[in-house]
Amino acid sequence: MTQCSTEQRPTIVSRHLTSDGLVVWTRCACGRLRMDLVPDGPGGSRLTAGPCPHVPS
Repeated sequence: MTQCSTEQRPTIVSRHLTSDGLVVWTRCACGRLRMDLVPDGPGGSRLTAGPCPHVPS
């Protein structure tokens, strides 16, 4: 696996709408997957799973 850096942007693997908001799957340069849920409404909280420890969120 390659080491990640802040200069390399993650690649968007997929994005789709759900009943809770937009789900975005990205892959870091090192190969790790990350899932972000961006809620539809103003009351929801963003959820992130699997962030790469080499790149700040």
